[in-house]
Amino acid sequence: MALKNLLALVVLLALVGVSIAKPYGNPLGNPRVKGNLDLDYYRFKCPQVEFIVRRVTFQYVSRRPTLAAALLRMHFHDCFVRGCDGSVLLKSPNNDAERDAPPNLTLKGFEVVDAVKSVLERKCPGVVSCADVIALVARDAVSVIRGPWWPVPLGRRDGRVSRLSEANLPSPFADIKTLKNNFRVKGLNSKDLVVLSGAHTIGVSSCGLISSRIHNFTGKGDFDPAMNPSYVRTLKKRCKPTDVRTPVDMDPGSARRFDSHYFNIVAQKKGLFISDSALLNDFDTNLYVQSQVLTRGASFNKDFSDSMVKLGFIQILTGRKGEIRRRCAFPYGNQLGNPRVKGDLDLDYYRSTCPQVESIVRRVTFQYVSRRPTLAAALLRMHFHDCFVRGCDGSILLKSPNKDAERDAVPNLSVRGYEVVDAAKAALERTWGCRGVVSCADILALVAREAVAVIGGPWWPVPLGRRDGRISKLSEVNLPSPFSDVKTLKKNFLDKGLNSKDLVVLSGAHTIGVSSCGLINNRIHNFTGKGDFDPAMNPSYVRTLKKRCKPTDVKTPVDMDPGSARKFDSHYYNIVAQKKGLFTSDATLLDDLDTNLYIQAQVLTRGADFARDFSDSMVKLGFVEILTGKKGEVRRRCAFVN
Repeated sequence: MALKNLLALVVLLALVGVSIAKPYGNPLGNPRVKGNLDLDYYRFKCPQVEFIVRRVTFQYVSRRPTLAAALLRMHFHDCFVRGCDGSVLLKSPNNDAERDAPPNLTLKGFEVVDAVKSVLERKCPGVVSCADVIALVARDAVSVIRGPWWPVPLGRRDGRVSRLSEANLPSPFADIKTLKNNFRVKGLNSKDLVVLSGAHTIGVSSCGLISSRIHNFTGKGDFDPAMNPSYVRTLKKRCKPTDVRTPVDMDPGSARRFDSHYFNIVAQKKGLFISDSALLNDFDTNLYVQSQVLTRGASFNKDFSDSMVKLGFIQILTGRKGEIRRRCAFPYGNQLGNPRVKGDLDLDYYRSTCPQVESIVRRVTFQYVSRRPTLAAALLRMHFHDCFVRGCDGSILLKSPNKDAERDAVPNLSVRGYEVVDAAKAALERTWGCRGVVSCADILALVAREAVAVIGGPWWPVPLGRRDGRISKLSEVNLPSPFSDVKTLKKNFLDKGLNSKDLVVLSGAHTIGVSSCGLINNRIHNFTGKGDFDPAMNPSYVRTLKKRCKPTDVKTPVDMDPGSARKFDSHYYNIVAQKKGLFTSDATLLDDLDTNLYIQAQVLTRGADFARDFSDSMVKLGFVEILTGKKGEVRRRCAFVN
């Protein structure tokens, strides 16, 4: 019997192919490595590149090991659409980029790539491509969790195009014939398919992707017969028919370790996806699965490394093709990836006059907001109020001796944080080259972004070059009201070039900050003049609010996002969905199909795309009715025209 098993093993290894050491002169051991990419590509231009990527990646993945699977998946999704060109990182204001495609909505880890790129731009500006960064980050993330290491040849260039319509990725519902074709058209073979599927040894999916497989496979309340019945029973206990959120390990029993255990699971018919089970339906892929089971993964690490090297060569851009992005989410020639960004504003607007502008504003903002975190909500609100009256021109900052400026209007009497803008302006005016150069409108836009970042909120690019307005009138202050219905709010936003999605996304800023009893008293004590409350509110929440806010109380503070008012997160949407929105303007978001759908999506996905959407909408907000060129002025003091 032992001899029979040994002979079977020998035959399997012979069929699969025993690995042969490659000579040092060809360190990648890969005939597809020509002269386009080079392991030492950045030797003279940025020799620290791999050290920097490794250090930053370790900082993130050591704290959140699940990022390893996420970053590996991101690299795979990038290479399978337009090649390994970093196009999955690009953002679109119209939500029509690769990252907006359904398979990519659950991608995580963009912040790691952005953090790495930010450090590299400080050390080696304009040198290292985002495509190379993502390839290195994927490798180093796997290494952090003690997975295999592979060489990453460098020299890729970044693509300028990213289209949702082109995101045709291998599907978890695909059969083996389709999967083999998906890989073949990318220059990968059956062995690469089964080896790279082994990445499912780490990571987590959700009940939503397997619900039909275990509950209603053919529409008759049955399960996929390709699955182990006992495993189906286990999954059914975890995933109810309507459950789309509960996480499910891809490699039960070993989902936190990068090892060959995945192949044992597949061989036992416990593959989570149809695409996992399909590996048993092809001679070559089945043979590899069985060989890894028999040898306890003797060749898996090396095979995985070899296939990752091949993956990294798919349709690469080199030489003069593509570009080197300065920010991974935006093409360099159009840094915002936004058709509304013409030549008026520029992320590098002050490069030759005041290159320190962002670091100075960041430093000053941090000094204030780190001591008083509630200033983040206040400064974000100030920027919003500025842009909605005469555009983003800093007119809200102007003072009037007659008390008839924008800041004197009733909605603006509670605006705080002017001292932060003034301090940033003063610091810039003291800096050589920056005196009389940076507008107050640009400072306010930057301060709002940096304040949110200090409290752990999302970051967004702020193109610069706005000019300051000379006019500020109390009579023109017609801001979206907390008492408005959704129809009025949509019109308010439409008039400023913003849509329904921007409305519901920017309303998400209510996740931080505080209001007062005075603004909700009528809602909870006397909504129709009969001592009643707004029926759109959750009755138990009304009772809680009544205990805090007596009918004549106008001063007591009330959190806008109860339970999470100090964190910038998507919890606000949970509150609105539970009919606990503090204002009428919050509750009314449930009365419109588009805004309601967005709320439910954020609740279901736990805010999977909220940070990204908020960033996109903040970029759009920053373009509302801007003054550029010779319009307006650059104030020396933000509260007074020159």
